[in-house]
Amino acid sequence: MKVKDIHSVFGVAPATYFDWCKKGHKKKKLATLLKNIELDEALALLEKESKEKEKPMMLLSTVNCSIGNKQKHFTLTKLKNLFYKKEDLDPYEKYALKTIKKEATQQEIEEFLNYYHIPLNRVEKVLSA
Repeated sequence: MKVKDIHSVFGVAPATYFDWCKKGHKKKKLATLLKNIELDEALALLEKESKEKEKPMMLLSTVNCSIGNKQKHFTLTKLKNLFYKKEDLDPYEKYALKTIKKEATQQEIEEFLNYYHIPLNRVEKVLSA
């Protein structure tokens, strides 16, 4: 890749790039990599990275928004585990399920289920209880 391409794609100023190329600089290997990779390869890698699924934060936000005590807020993992829990639910977990039933949109629930690969029958079972 040319120096101007490195600047346009990654925002690395030419002067910075040339500093990196100096012997003994800790980013010399990075400068070498950038110089030797083709522009289309770099763009393809960056495009691939941007297509990763984003975490489904809306359902988490819906649940946590109505819980005043921040110490009791759910994490994504705790919310996911709620659909697999076999023991009795504590009051906050019951409240979270009630909130999901009443306030969450279908899209929020679907995105959460798809991201974590939670079977629909499990969700229906938990929400119907």
